[in-house]
Amino acid sequence: MEAPQEQDVDFSEVFSMEKIAFNTRSLNYCRVFVAIVSGAAAGILGLEGLIGFLAFFITTFALSAGAYLVVGCEPKPYFKLSADVWTEGIKDGMMSYILFWTLFYDIVHIY
Repeated sequence: MEAPQEQDVDFSEVFSMEKIAFNTRSLNYCRVFVAIVSGAAAGILGLEGLIGFLAFFITTFALSAGAYLVVGCEPKPYFKLSADVWTEGIKDGMMSYILFWTLFYDIVHIY
């Protein structure tokens, strides 16, 4: 009997789904935390318009690249989909970013 080829194995069925869910939640928490900190920084710096959104995408990309490197450039055993490292929690992070961006912009530059 021949061992299954690596491309034939679905890692999401081989590895513990509880641990994959934990990794996904942890990445989401990190993404929201980075969004809060970078949103506050963008507000304090007075970034406006598309430059402010560009700051969000740069910090999100940096976090995703760091997570990708931490898992050894092979995210499939740690997440359900390989793309989860890059896309998981973007919406939640963006909402937190906008909230803190506008809050700190108003505190520093308007009041």
